[in-house]
Parts: sequence; structure tokens; C-alpha cells
Amino acid sequence: RKPFLASPLPSAAEAPNFNVNVSHEGSWVVCAAEPYCVTGIDVAELRRFDKKGQPIDFHKSFREQLTEAEWADVRSAGDDLDAQYEVFSRYWSAKEAFVKARGDGLAFALGDVEFRWEPLEGFPERSAFRGTAIVQGKPRPTWSFVQHRMPGEKPHWTTVARAPASDIVDAHGEFTKTLRTRSFSEAQWSAALHAPSPPCKVVPVAALVPSDDVEGYVLSGGSRQA
Repeated sequence: RKPFLASPLPSAAEAPNFNVNVSHEGSWVVCAAEPYCVTGIDVAELRRFDKKGQPIDFHKSFREQLTEAEWADVRSAGDDLDAQYEVFSRYWSAKEAFVKARGDGLAFALGDVEFRWEPLEGFPERSAFRGTAIVQGKPRPTWSFVQHRMPGEKPHWTTVARAPASDIVDAHGEFTKTLRTRSFSEAQWSAALHAPSPPCKVVPVAALVPSDDVEGYVLSGGSRQA
């Protein structure tokens, strides 16, 4: 089931299809919200390790999850496995964002969706991309994807997906009931799909703790916000 906000919702005039999605990995928790499109977000770390602290063999473990074209892009990073894994993590983040926007999660075969990328203008080289999806060999022009490399010593990749309500898998119909506008003109949908998708605004965890709970947060090991 796709998590969703049932109430209170913003006004229909301001955000008729308001919905949110959350992801976490490593030291990051990321959140995306959309007023018109259905959204999915995922954050992926640059290298995964097994329980013994050894880097995983991602070529073997995830062989079926990427297409041949995507694996070719991974290998184009050169012989360095860390460099290859960074490219892999971009694809993994995109596939997770895709299935989270759809609502069926890993019930969808990740190898059935392929991504194509182009640099996002106005950002440093190889730090942001805009993407499109091909699902089972068919382009999906009503979807869009934006990726940003997160800041920090161990940066992660975050992907935000924008999707039409018609592609959502919602067996119980609970999430789709919160979407108050289903019909868009081609111009309206294009504007919503390609609206700016800025990098995540970074805030410390302490900034999200309600004022009444700050003392308990500090006692549990958190740092008080400056």
C-alpha cells in the first residue's frame, strides 16, 4: 500500500492532488511533495556493504534489476568499482522512486523499466540529471525524473519521480480518493511535469522535532538546534 496523507489537505485550488513521499538511507531522510503529479522519492548511498563490512558484489546481486543498456552505462565509468557503483546507485534510486510513485513497490520487476538521462542545466557537471522512462520497451512521456547528488563527505543520490494518477496501483482506492483533479489538458500536464525540481533543502533532524519534545530528543542523544 502506498502511504498517503488523508487529512488535512491543502485547498483544492492551491494543490488539488497534494501528496508526499519519504525515503531514508544512511544518514539521510528525504521527502518530496507535489501539488498536481503523483510523486515518489528515493535516496541511495554510494556503496553498500554486507554484514561483514565487505563491499557487495552489485553486478551479481542486482544483475536482473538493470537493463543491458543501463549496465553498459555503469561499466562506462571505468574499472574503479566505486565509480561504477555511483552510476549504479543513480539507476537504483530512479527505479525505487518509480515504483514508489506507482504504489506497488518491489512487486514491479525493476528490470522492466529503463532510464535515459541528460544533464540538468544550471548545476555543476554530473551533479544533477533529468530523466525519462521506458517501460517494457515503451516510452512513458507522461513521467519525469530529476536526480541530485546530495552534499557531504559521503554523498548520496536522490531521485524524484513525477507521475500521472492514471498509472497508480491502488488496490484499495484509498490513496486515489485524495486526488481531487484527474483530468488535465496537455499543456497543463506538461507544465506540471516539467516544473522546476530544485535540490532538497537540507535541515538538521533537530529542526523537525516539536518544541514540546526537544528535551526528550536531547536526552536520547540528539543535539539541540543552534
